[in-house]
Amino acid sequence: MQALRQALTETDPVTLHADPNEATEAVTVDGTATGVLIGGLLTALSTEAGAGLPSLDGAILFLEHPMGGLRNVDRALTQLRRSGQLNGLRGVALGQFFGFEGDATASQDGGWSIADVLMEHFGGLGIPVLGGLPVGHRARPATLPLGTDAVLDATARTLTVGSAVT
Repeated sequence: MQALRQALTETDPVTLHADPNEATEAVTVDGTATGVLIGGLLTALSTEAGAGLPSLDGAILFLEHPMGGLRNVDRALTQLRRSGQLNGLRGVALGQFFGFEGDATASQDGGWSIADVLMEHFGGLGIPVLGGLPVGHRARPATLPLGTDAVLDATARTLTVGSAVT
């Protein structure tokens, strides 16, 4: 509640630091990007591809996924990529992906981990990618005001999001 209250009432930006304990922490492509932060639940966004999802051109895409399943993640990212929704992205910020801790899912999916799947889709885009952000469906997640200006610094391992309060 405190993080939500702060995001909705204070004018200070929100700065998140990558957490080495998150399943997506190893997914990093160094660099810095600025843009409007758009995103949320991966499967919800992928179902809107071609059917009302706003353009992500010039945006920083934030994604999180609360329920395991490498095949589901790969399918959703493939849909976003093939629909052209990833064209023009300036950066990618990856939050919490549940059910991928350790290598338990890797043995079921040809040895692939969640980091492998995410790097397969985002690593070759030529834009900064920052994984390990403590945002998603776990206890006490940070609150990110979407639709605000953001700075993703994958080299410094931070995402700074402008205030939702003007």
